[in-house]
Amino acid sequence: MSARYPTRAISAIVVALLFLIAFLPFSYSSANPATTDDSMTESGEYRFQSARAAAQAGEYELAKQEYATLMLEEPDNVDYLFGYAQVLFWSDDIPLSLRFLEQARKLAPDYEEVWKLEYRALLILSRDQSNLSVDHYRQMAAQRFPHAEWHREVEQVVPTKYHWEFSASREQLDNDTPDWEQAGALFGRKVAATAMLYLTASTYSRFGATDTQFGLGSVVTAMAKWTITGGITVSSSPNFLPEKELDLGINRQFDHGWVGGIRWRHRDYTSSPVDSFAAVAERYFGNYRVAYSLNSAHLSSERAIVHVLAASFYPKSEFQLGVTLAAGEEIEMIAPGQLLKTEVTSVAISGRHPVSNYLSIGWRLATHRQGTLYRRTGIGVSVSGEF
Repeated sequence: MSARYPTRAISAIVVALLFLIAFLPFSYSSANPATTDDSMTESGEYRFQSARAAAQAGEYELAKQEYATLMLEEPDNVDYLFGYAQVLFWSDDIPLSLRFLEQARKLAPDYEEVWKLEYRALLILSRDQSNLSVDHYRQMAAQRFPHAEWHREVEQVVPTKYHWEFSASREQLDNDTPDWEQAGALFGRKVAATAMLYLTASTYSRFGATDTQFGLGSVVTAMAKWTITGGITVSSSPNFLPEKELDLGINRQFDHGWVGGIRWRHRDYTSSPVDSFAAVAERYFGNYRVAYSLNSAHLSSERAIVHVLAASFYPKSEFQLGVTLAAGEEIEMIAPGQLLKTEVTSVAISGRHPVSNYLSIGWRLATHRQGTLYRRTGIGVSVSGEF
């Protein structure tokens, strides 16, 4: 059994959510006027946590911008220097990272995490364990931290150039039709400090049939604040997937943790093409991220709009937890050769837990109502890594 999702209710929910996204973080800061040293300290801590969250989420350019602003105000703050050096290290700018690590080490000579990262950076930059600078640094570290083990490591650390991921999911439908299943693989290679190319291959089982899809895509960071994504996927003799799919997106980072973007998607089904457009607004604050997107799909003269709200929590770099809500209308293949616009509502929760610096495990639980046709409830898992 199911009920139509009232259009007015959807609009009211969306307006309320947008109000919370736009004004809740600001209302918190406005409640503490920046007129005292304590409030200035709170403001700095707030922006520091925002920079850390952006770095942990992989938004390196945004994190660099936040740290650079903080260091202008407190150039001798070791936490700011170390945080900025970490982001530079993770984005493969090793020489510049070493400059800030050295500065932080001199200001706080007993800050062991600074020493450890500087040692790893030296190993990467030297490419030679017998390098005199590495040997000398190891000797200094042994004197400063005689009981530590990290400075005794001799295996060379190299920056990651490749990314891989395997995923699988299974969804159960409540209308006595076969379960939906998916399995996929992704392999990406960093071709420059700001560009990655990736290949994908996936199989999908739906409606008692199986389709296979192959893809090629890229992610490029341009002019520090812009990120451009693009891709193409193809399916040979598809039963329910599009024969060809094109995808292009552009994001830009703004001040105060804001990110905005647009996305265009074109799908060529055997029955008809479908074009989709999306506008996205994100906000990073503290250890949190909130995002809203407005998605519009077009099939002939029909248009379907769905609203998506997502929130993520990064309590620490080793763990991420997120929730996504969607409501509105969607154009979807509900049977082989049959595209239909239906009302949809969905809820999903997801998480990611790195096992090591080079291996992570992810999971996802979701339920999706496709109008009056069916409800899909499923689970997905993934394993990813870098080398």
